[in-house]
Amino acid sequence: MGSKSVLGCVKSIIRDKRGLTLALALTAVLSVLASLAPPQIMKFIIDKYLSEDKTAGLITPAAIYLIVIILIGILDFLKGWLLTFFGQRTIHQIRLEMMKKLGILPYPFFTQNSAGSISSRITTDVENVDVLFSDGLVSMAVDSLKLIGIIISIWIFSFRLAIVALCLIPIVFLITRFFRKRMLAAQTENLKQLGKVNGHIAESVKNIMMIKLFSKERYMEDKYCRELESNYKTKGKVIIYDSCYAPIIQLIRALVISLVVILSAEQIGVIGVSVGMVAATIDLISGLLAPVEALGMEIQNIQKGLSGMKRIDEFLMLKEDEKDENITAEAVIEGCKVCAVSFESLCFSYDKDIPVLKNMTFQIPYGESVTLAGRTGVGKSTLFALVMGLLQPTSGRILIGGYAAHKVPDGIKRKIFGYVEQNFRFVPGSVADQISLGDPSITPERVQQVCKLVGLSESIEALEQGYDTVLSGNNSFSWGQCQLLSIAR
Repeated sequence: MGSKSVLGCVKSIIRDKRGLTLALALTAVLSVLASLAPPQIMKFIIDKYLSEDKTAGLITPAAIYLIVIILIGILDFLKGWLLTFFGQRTIHQIRLEMMKKLGILPYPFFTQNSAGSISSRITTDVENVDVLFSDGLVSMAVDSLKLIGIIISIWIFSFRLAIVALCLIPIVFLITRFFRKRMLAAQTENLKQLGKVNGHIAESVKNIMMIKLFSKERYMEDKYCRELESNYKTKGKVIIYDSCYAPIIQLIRALVISLVVILSAEQIGVIGVSVGMVAATIDLISGLLAPVEALGMEIQNIQKGLSGMKRIDEFLMLKEDEKDENITAEAVIEGCKVCAVSFESLCFSYDKDIPVLKNMTFQIPYGESVTLAGRTGVGKSTLFALVMGLLQPTSGRILIGGYAAHKVPDGIKRKIFGYVEQNFRFVPGSVADQISLGDPSITPERVQQVCKLVGLSESIEALEQGYDTVLSGNNSFSWGQCQLLSIAR
């Protein structure tokens, strides 16, 4: 069962929401066209009325100018609303794919990656992808269309002014390219460091008992400060590039406007244009560089989004559990009557050079009880993880009722295995949910029967809402009662 890539999720949204996509494209084009009208109207007002000291009839073009400005505002609102809606649908689909992927990843992934690092991918990275589409690619496309329209408008006024404007393009391109490369590297490194910071917080909360018992508060604080300092430095690089880009663009804008005014002066007369054309050209050049200035932020958003997309795609491409969906619980249970568990030349190692289990070959017949004894670290817990299919053998195999343990689907394992850990894992929900794990086929009556069987019924019924008491962590049961809950589960 494979997962879609981020691009696949976007294509799916575009295909399923054709109306939304068409409305967004149409609104963006209309917004670009409307934004080109005010300078033309301004030129008309200055040349036809203000330059000739005429006021009669001025109310009409002024009203048109106001209506166009209002229309631009409405179109920008619609564009922003549609972009936000499109972005939310996209990240919704991406998060669904990531949660689906979590359910089919092999067990070692969760032991080799911290909870903070995993949650960072589903939160921070996905939010960055949202920014990529809402404030990145689409906005960049709109601003690029504006640039083309502005150049055409200036060319209509004067080809000389258009040449001046066109000279800005390679300059802006080189500046943009310079910052883009450095922004991408800084954003990618910052995301990695942010994941480490989030991971440290999650691990500290998870292991707070151990930290307090061994008085390691200072150690954990120092380690957190180091991670935070690294994140601070990488964020600083991003801020430096971001803060330098906008002032450079603003300086270029001021220089070009000054150049246009100078070249249009009567004493120089290089560009023969009217006062209205000069005013409109200055407005257009400001409009030319405003999108370019916005491109700086959009480029940063795109780089941030691309780095998030890269990390998400890497996550979605991770190797999945090898499950055989054709295996049924009935077939496994029937096979167990012949031979419950079979170990055939089993070898396993976490590190290639350090074997944990080596050449284990034996069988556990149906109905036989077996106890594994040995000192800490010899591989007892590892062997249980292998039997349950959480880990895969390095070589050899483990058969449960004749089927490879790691290929038995997770949904079937619960009908085959009863497993009690040293630590009980609470899930969000009521006391009954801790036992049924939300399985609708397990009735409240069955939950009550099993709790009575293990000796927990009196303790649970003494709670304020009995089996319906909602738990927020382990604040209602002792350590021994948690073991009983695990047995009941």
